[in-house]
Amino acid sequence: MPGPEPSFLVRARFQRGQIIILTVLILVLGAGFLVFSMASSRSIANQRAAETGAALAQTRQALMGWSASRTPVTGSLTIRPGELPCPDMNNNGLDDDGSCSGGAIGRVPWKTLDIPEPVDGSGETLWYAIAGAFRYKNVNPQPITSDTQGNLTVYHNSSATVLTSKAIAVLFAPGPPVGAQSRGSTTAVCATTGTTIPRQNCAANYLEATGGGNNAQTGGPFIQAETSVTFNDQVLAITNADLMPIVEQRVAREMMSLLQRYKIATGDYPWADRADGKSNGPPNGYNRARFPCDAVDTLPVDWGSGGTPTLPDWLTNGCGNNGWASVVYYAVAKDELENNGIDCSTCTATTLNLTNTGMADLCPFSSVPFACTLTDGLSGTADVILITPSAADGSTRDWPSADGDAITGYFEDAQNSDKANDSYTIPALSTKLDHDRMFIMR
Repeated sequence: MPGPEPSFLVRARFQRGQIIILTVLILVLGAGFLVFSMASSRSIANQRAAETGAALAQTRQALMGWSASRTPVTGSLTIRPGELPCPDMNNNGLDDDGSCSGGAIGRVPWKTLDIPEPVDGSGETLWYAIAGAFRYKNVNPQPITSDTQGNLTVYHNSSATVLTSKAIAVLFAPGPPVGAQSRGSTTAVCATTGTTIPRQNCAANYLEATGGGNNAQTGGPFIQAETSVTFNDQVLAITNADLMPIVEQRVAREMMSLLQRYKIATGDYPWADRADGKSNGPPNGYNRARFPCDAVDTLPVDWGSGGTPTLPDWLTNGCGNNGWASVVYYAVAKDELENNGIDCSTCTATTLNLTNTGMADLCPFSSVPFACTLTDGLSGTADVILITPSAADGSTRDWPSADGDAITGYFEDAQNSDKANDSYTIPALSTKLDHDRMFIMR
């Protein structure tokens, strides 16, 4: 019968068991740590992505709100609704003093917008490009209206898929540096501008190119693509269709305020303009067509005379050609015109008749400016109507000057596109925000 096992063999076997247990424990802990680390990394990545998405969306809203609220002030009478600030080219939070080129790229001018500095999930300030047609008037004298289109192209993953070719602005979240990007204060030749500037002011040290698009190239084309080791930009485009619904509300409400003040001063509303900015008054007066924007040929009294208000520069800019008065429809009831409209050649009723229980902006007479309130279920009659067409969708728009010809491409309701009578259709809720919008006084 074998004797007892030597003690050193017992100890060895016990130590091997401990080692095996310890090894298994280390493997289990290591695997758990790896899983936790991966989950933690995903959580951090998801959090940063959410922060970036929120920053882009909030900045987009801030830009559009700032644009819609632009109001002329003493010393800056050319300020106009619809314009956008130049990018911040010097990293000081301010726009580039209205002197940027079309397609220019810089940081979001957050101080100009009067918002907190917008940063992405990695802590980098958002960048921004602007279409030339939406710059300040000193570098872009053409009117900015519903018909004004952007020209910035944004691809999705490659040039084979175009998200838009008519962006009015593009926002970029740069993320952390990739490749050879250097973001210090030392100067170097910038691939974006071709000039020697601090690296921290050069878009090429923050934004990348892939798939035929280059987010660091003035004017683009820009690109939204999947993140990789060489590309990590997040991109958000702003189009005319995004901006114009809120700008049009601002424009129409100010037009209504001007008309109210005109009525208070003269006792009548002005005669409508057929095509050239001037009122078409007696003996063949017009009660519907375009808003009269010519300061010296408005009837019965010129704008800015006899107590009537002076029209702002943004409303007279492009008068009779391609300005706001050429895209907003104006109609006034016969009995609200000079001499109760006895010389009206286009009137078919004494009032303006409304049908459809849709949505309209009711602007109470003598209310403070911009006090129009969205109201449903309106019908009956109105003294004054304005109709805004919303953003151009690429279809042909034509507003002929001949009497009775249909207006095409502006108003969805056929009744509103026909100038033959004084009956109008209130737009339905389904088309309210992105198509016709009606403003009425009664």
